[in-house]
Amino acid sequence: MRLKNKYNLTLEQNIFLAKRNLVDNIYCNARMEGLNITFPETKTILEGVNVPNLKIDEIQCVLNLRDAWKYVINNVEEEFNLEYICKINEFVARNESIFWGKLRNRESSNNRN
Repeated sequence: MRLKNKYNLTLEQNIFLAKRNLVDNIYCNARMEGLNITFPETKTILEGVNVPNLKIDEIQCVLNLRDAWKYVINNVEEEFNLEYICKINEFVARNESIFWGKLRNRESSNNRN
């Protein structure tokens, strides 16, 4: 007996699922970024309400992740290439790194002679 692939979703179904799980995805991404944030705090920020016990850069990180996810959802049919990846990085790293949305071109200290 062969099992049916129940995860073969249409583009519209995938977009619906991404939007439905947006808060959870942003929360998980924020935790991977090292933020000590709770799911309710993430949801509160995304609802536009200030969370007083969080630092401004922590709130900014959540908002950046939100904007990156919105970009991906709204441009899901774009070609996945370096330019697309840099655009996502531009949202994620906005106001958090020296250069966002650009490749670093400096050699690392491990590659120097």
